[in-house]
Amino acid sequence: MSKTESSSKARHTIRDIARVTGVSPKTVSFVLNDREGVAEQTRKRVLKAVKEMEYHPHAAARALRDRVTRSIGVIFPTTADAAPLSQSLLNWLHEEFIHIFGSRGYYVTFDMASYAGSRNGDYARGVWEQAFGPCFLAGPLALTDRVVPRLHERGVPYVAVTRLDSFPQCSAASVDYEQAACLSTRHLLEKGHTRIGLLQAFQGYQSGLERRRGYERALREAGLPVDASLIRPVTFDSHSIVNGVHALLSDRAVTALIDSSSTEDPVVLREGARRAGRRFGKDLEIVVWTYRYDTVVLPEACAHMCLPLRQASAEGLEHLAAWIEGRREGPIQILYQPTLLETPREAPFNDPLRVFHETA
Repeated sequence: MSKTESSSKARHTIRDIARVTGVSPKTVSFVLNDREGVAEQTRKRVLKAVKEMEYHPHAAARALRDRVTRSIGVIFPTTADAAPLSQSLLNWLHEEFIHIFGSRGYYVTFDMASYAGSRNGDYARGVWEQAFGPCFLAGPLALTDRVVPRLHERGVPYVAVTRLDSFPQCSAASVDYEQAACLSTRHLLEKGHTRIGLLQAFQGYQSGLERRRGYERALREAGLPVDASLIRPVTFDSHSIVNGVHALLSDRAVTALIDSSSTEDPVVLREGARRAGRRFGKDLEIVVWTYRYDTVVLPEACAHMCLPLRQASAEGLEHLAAWIEGRREGPIQILYQPTLLETPREAPFNDPLRVFHETA
């Protein structure tokens, strides 16, 4: 064999095999990777051509594909203004990935493009562009989300921190926000309140819908009407919280409040009440939501609702690793329950490790 002939054979590609055998490059790829969906006669014809043409896969391309399968993406399905993740949460998430995936030799990619608001709602570019395969969706899912079903259909292992009503098959490790809202409302109803305000975060997102649904369910169970004016959607801006509390408590008939804003900020809660001429623990009661069991956000509160989001996420990542390594199948379906803890008046104030921080 001449040097020229040998060099020519070394340059054969999948497209060359496809042309000789009369099939598509995709079919050749299926055969080379031993995937289903190719007729046996076609498979034999392709393998014969591979042998005769002395085709060898491109080493660099194969290495790139192998790297992709060993890469895990951290995706932010919403923008920073809608879900401003705190530095403490991002640090914790980084530590969890080191703990779970570090010894396994995986690459981890944080894709910040969607968080900066530059992807027009399609936050899974890392999967489509093969920067990584398996992924963790770190943030709330919009009610209009159309990306999760595409990820699901793609067959890549993934886990989100929010469920999705529009796609019940969604692989998720989350907290039951609906139950949290229901328990918060029941607690205040049992204390004799009938006009209860709700500070509702994540308007337009699944976790926001669950908050409202749980609140309304508890009222209906008690035989009380739902007054939409008592539900105040808020953002993570401190002015939004202050104005929301002020607006709700300006109605003197409102004697209780549920803070499901996820801000864990006692200063803005007190300021909103002060502007309305009200005081927590005096002429009104409040249930405050927090993401830690050992934190008292507002000592004047009659109860704290603890949402174990970090624990759910950690378990979700463990299951994601098992799914990637073939030790379990997807989807992941984990739902942690909230815990209501009555707040002792003498409890010290502990600064929470916040999941979200204030937006500018």
